[in-house]
Amino acid sequence: MTAGDRALDALTAFLDRVIEQSVTDHALKASAQTLGAEPGDRADEDRGSAAVAALIRAGQADGDIDPNVTVSDIYLLFSTAPTDQPPAARARWPTLVTPGPTTRARQAES
Repeated sequence: MTAGDRALDALTAFLDRVIEQSVTDHALKASAQTLGAEPGDRADEDRGSAAVAALIRAGQADGDIDPNVTVSDIYLLFSTAPTDQPPAARARWPTLVTPGPTTRARQAES
């Protein structure tokens, strides 16, 4: 993320990369499903969790991410990605799920 970028955009781009990488690397999706739940390389898991937490906090500070969103919520999104679907469906999925952790829908209602 560079200066001026919004954390929500960085988090969405990260989600896109994870989905596309998971298509060719099924171990990545399997690890996303169990991240933090089973022993592994704890240092890598901690580093990844800290990075996602930092993006969440930045997005919350921007007012883009709901204050109740957690790292576990983002991992849940990763683990439910439609990696077995065609490219068009994979490309559409972030558009459908991104409003969930954001404040955009709530702002539109106001």
